[in-house]
Amino acid sequence: MIIVAVGAIAVLVLVNQLIRWGTGNDGNVIRVSGNVEVTEAEVSFKIAGRVVERLVGEGESVEKGQTVARLDDSELSREAALRRAEVQAAEAALAELEAGSRPEEIAQAEAAERRAQSRLEEMETGSRPEEITAAEATLAQAEADAVRWRAEHERALKLHEEGVISSQQLDVVRSNYEMAEAKKKAAGEQKKLVEEGPRKEQVEQARASWQEASQRYQMIKAGPRKETIAQARARLEQVRQALAAAQTRLGYATLLAPLTGVVLSENIEAGEFVSPGTPVVTMGELSQVWLRAYINETDLGRVKVGQMVRLRTDTYPDKEYEGKVTFIASQAEFTPRNVQTPQERVKLVYRVKIDVPNPQGELKPGMPADAEIVLGAGE
Repeated sequence: MIIVAVGAIAVLVLVNQLIRWGTGNDGNVIRVSGNVEVTEAEVSFKIAGRVVERLVGEGESVEKGQTVARLDDSELSREAALRRAEVQAAEAALAELEAGSRPEEIAQAEAAERRAQSRLEEMETGSRPEEITAAEATLAQAEADAVRWRAEHERALKLHEEGVISSQQLDVVRSNYEMAEAKKKAAGEQKKLVEEGPRKEQVEQARASWQEASQRYQMIKAGPRKETIAQARARLEQVRQALAAAQTRLGYATLLAPLTGVVLSENIEAGEFVSPGTPVVTMGELSQVWLRAYINETDLGRVKVGQMVRLRTDTYPDKEYEGKVTFIASQAEFTPRNVQTPQERVKLVYRVKIDVPNPQGELKPGMPADAEIVLGAGE
């Protein structure tokens, strides 16, 4: 936040200079005195944070846009990176929707729909004769195997009693016999299921699966709806705005000089925590200074905005600076209190502002100066 204020630097003016306000008049000029002043800017961050570095110091010349100080921006950088990733994801999602379904996606959905339809038709038709025949054949083979292993088991029991075979050999035969019986039972149950056909709930489940696959196929074939694309576009705009806001906040962590000038004072050091609006440095614009002077009421009608002014200082007595009147107060005021004589303090005067170009920066804040307002010049 930049708070631009006109800073008046009070310096006592020599009494003999002030006595001449409005009195020095040869018919063509009005002589006034005052002090050089500058437009000041209190340079501050727009966000709160900890200052990690201040890059300019008191008395240094600074260019407009030059970095003055920086805040710790680690959290702000992470936020900006997160928002950037969200934008990329939203852009990819919208591009995919706008491109529509790919041919391979349509083909896969169509194949899935056909498989579900075939399964439903099988359920509704029931078992085919060949399936029943196959189930009967499987059962017959299982029964034959069970008969054979039953006989093997009975023979092994006798041989074991006679000591011809060991217990381990008997266990192997018994295991094969039990397995054959289990297969016979399973084959019998399968034959029964085939003969009965699918249950009603199985048919309904197959129908539901087919309907779901059919709807999915139609949706993929038709492509995304306009509403879906519109929602994706709105989402992209939303995350883009969030990214812009995050980048703006990140930019606020770098404090830039609002003008070309000189640092008048340092207010914050590195490591300190600042709130929004807390001045970090105070800058003065030296390229264009101005003089605060006063004229008597008798001279008010003779001084006009735009009149040329010649200005000299004690520091550079042989150099003359040119300026012009840019403001004349509409209301009278008493002579400033820093005038030491009571006679002068009770006079009513009018404040005048004189702008003076200062490209070399020779005129400094607070410097006493004498000026001549050239009557008629520049009007």
